[in-house]
Amino acid sequence: MANRNHSNRSTIALLAAIGGILIIVGGILGFFLSFGPYGYRPNLGTIDLIVLAILAVIFGILILMFSGYTHYQGLGQGLSGGIAFIVLGIITWAIAGAWLLVVLGSALTLIAGLVLVIMVLMRGPNHRTP
Repeated sequence: MANRNHSNRSTIALLAAIGGILIIVGGILGFFLSFGPYGYRPNLGTIDLIVLAILAVIFGILILMFSGYTHYQGLGQGLSGGIAFIVLGIITWAIAGAWLLVVLGSALTLIAGLVLVIMVLMRGPNHRTP
């Protein structure tokens, strides 16, 4: 049973890590593809694009850090990791969601957080993992 819990956490951490990587790549690619008269977001200024790209990279790095933390923690502390994924996914989507890859990465992070929270809540408060 403990091995199954570890594989579930690993899958959730992998899903969140993929989301974080998509957010980082989306921020960088979106920044470069947004320039020019036919850019993806021509209505934003250069400073706005730089700020959005930097925020996307920062949020992606934070999500990658929490995915590593979630992979190595016990399921009892999984609730905090799940809530962190949910909050980071929503904030990233709302603030830096100007580009498609950032939105996809935020959605994957949000899904990983929801699955982790549901998994912890279904186990109950008295469930202990080694």
